[in-house]
Amino acid sequence: MKGTKLEYFDGSDGGRLYIHSGLSGNRVKGSWRQKHTMVKLDQVRGKNTKLHYGFKFRWADNYDEMRQILYEEGLFDIRIVPGMTVPSDLKAQFSLHTQNRIDSIISEFPENTRISYLGEKLPHHYVYEVEFSKLGENMLTVHYDGDRHTYLEFFSTEPVETLIKKRASFIVNKQQHRDTTKWYNGLFSIYDMKEGVLRGPDNTGGFEGWNGYVLACDDPALCKAPFVAAKNVYYPVDEEIEAVEYYIEHFVWGGLQRTDMEEPYPYGIYGVPNWKAARDIWTRTGIRSGQLDRMQIWRSYDYAHIAMLYYHMYQIAKMHPDKVKYLNANEYLERAYQTARAFFIYPYEIWGEYYETYKIGCYNELVIEKIIEDLEKEGRKNEAGWLRNEYEKKVKYFIYDDEYPYASEFPTDRTAFESSYAFARYGMMNIMKPDTNLWFDKVYRKWYSHPVIRKEDARNFMERQHYAGLAVRGWLETTYFQLGADNSMSYMAKMGGWSILDYGMYFAQLPYDWLQLGYASYLSSWALMNTGTPESDYGFWSPGEQNDGAMGWAYVSSKGGRSRNRSIMGRGARIYCGEADLGNGAALRIATTVLSNDPLFGWIAYGGNIEQNSQGFEVIPRDGIRNRFSIITEKRRISIEFERDGFLKDDKITIDNSLNTIGFKIENRSGDKHNTHLVVITLPASTIEVRLDNRKLKPVKISDTKLLFDLDIIDRTHNIEIIFSANLNY
Repeated sequence: MKGTKLEYFDGSDGGRLYIHSGLSGNRVKGSWRQKHTMVKLDQVRGKNTKLHYGFKFRWADNYDEMRQILYEEGLFDIRIVPGMTVPSDLKAQFSLHTQNRIDSIISEFPENTRISYLGEKLPHHYVYEVEFSKLGENMLTVHYDGDRHTYLEFFSTEPVETLIKKRASFIVNKQQHRDTTKWYNGLFSIYDMKEGVLRGPDNTGGFEGWNGYVLACDDPALCKAPFVAAKNVYYPVDEEIEAVEYYIEHFVWGGLQRTDMEEPYPYGIYGVPNWKAARDIWTRTGIRSGQLDRMQIWRSYDYAHIAMLYYHMYQIAKMHPDKVKYLNANEYLERAYQTARAFFIYPYEIWGEYYETYKIGCYNELVIEKIIEDLEKEGRKNEAGWLRNEYEKKVKYFIYDDEYPYASEFPTDRTAFESSYAFARYGMMNIMKPDTNLWFDKVYRKWYSHPVIRKEDARNFMERQHYAGLAVRGWLETTYFQLGADNSMSYMAKMGGWSILDYGMYFAQLPYDWLQLGYASYLSSWALMNTGTPESDYGFWSPGEQNDGAMGWAYVSSKGGRSRNRSIMGRGARIYCGEADLGNGAALRIATTVLSNDPLFGWIAYGGNIEQNSQGFEVIPRDGIRNRFSIITEKRRISIEFERDGFLKDDKITIDNSLNTIGFKIENRSGDKHNTHLVVITLPASTIEVRLDNRKLKPVKISDTKLLFDLDIIDRTHNIEIIFSANLNY
């Protein structure tokens, strides 16, 4: 009904919704983005004695129908690119699809916001561009039909590249314990940005007993070093690499992780609440009463984090052997392999009734595919074959053996959709063999066999898991903490966002919806970072230079709530970083600049600045790592990626109007002479020519759609030109 609105919800179970919240909302301390309104009914004078509010419920079969219903009912169907978390070096566009008359759009900070009307691109689709110069929350109020209004809640961050570098530096300089007298020497732990202190086993901040896992193991503590290692694959910094190696040598090896000499179960990883307690049976009895007869190395999820850590250290050691001091490349790859091997064996063997490794999605386990590839490149065929066989057991289970394979730590888990998509993608991109009695399920007492393996089965599963994943992700919402995010804008926003963006880029017949949603997911949870400039006092959530680079675990959307340690906190980013760096690690797998011709917004560059001229396009990458670039339309799919180095900072990539010629400069990020690889992915039957400083390079064919080119990097920069033979109507 016209005039009906919702302005507030509380933090109760299920969340009560309020049309007017002047009483209930004002009882709760904290900030809220809408006014708590009240209406007084005057029964004595007979005026204003009644108010009429109403809601209509309509069925919709899909998201397009939902959008159409919003339009038909006099509301707004809103689309936004590249997302509602907007880095300061990017602009956003939004479309208001409505029958209403737009009177004005008013920004919260007019002096720091530029809004431009771009026109009615399609009938009743009114498109605007917005640019923010004030960091933090930025609300736009859309006034329409005289006395009505609605809101768009954006968040402005520093550039993504700045965020990535600041976060890694902050972890190394503010979040590592270095005290040789402590059992946790080398540990990366959680940072309390409210108090400005590093927490740890001797300064718990309330994380006691079993909850001590937050400080020294499990996802909150184990996610930090893998992210720092992954970041240094793209931007190597000696001090950061040294800190990660210190962590591995002093905290992981022989502490968190059993060494290769510790029998039984070498390479096993200890769990809750920390390795010191888990290694001591008497300490364990004071924390838990069950499974005391089993070695506490059963948590599947932990293995994937450490395998990822070792794998990225292998990459760094391979590219920069002079920068690593603890292990060499072969030794890091061996640890990555052995940790991945233990992942498939130990949890299921020790506590398979609960940790059914082949049946649950585990964050970061998709890195095992990369470990397999590099084992093969290094000539370790037997190890690669063993690991591939175990990985394919899991892929086949997800595709064929479970009608609802979306479980992780919970029966319906946002975490699962990174893995479910990775398995579907693997099934599409690889040839798997039929099998009989592949593995025995000791819980259900049955064998799994797959007499017929078809790529179309993987494709069907890809579609099914894709749409299942949308159920736990904001798509029609118009707040930065909902669009593209899970319900708390956690690490799962980016992890699941990768699956949506990759699906749109490489598998969806019509890519445009999924480019929009996938990129919004990538950008969304960067809003949890507390960073800034001197003018913004170095952070929106917890100002002060000492917190510049801190990060919130997730987002509290209610006005008041409680943290994991029972402390009361208000709306906004949680004060502890917790599991957030899981998402940051995933971000380095997602980061790319994508040129696309959107049906509504026209030519846009996700993660980049775009200029169009008579010759074609100029795109400056702003995605955070400047290492990948794609052109994605309905009929053209072109992607390029460097093994190391990247596009020259602040320099343009040029693309001609036919999309057949791409030119750019590569920057030498290590400053030495070295070889790197350029991978080009395009449609089958395309002919590709690559020139380095006008010298034609010889390709190595990887598949019908993928070519690899060797680049000898000698100078600070080199010119590269890529020419495609395809001349399609894009």
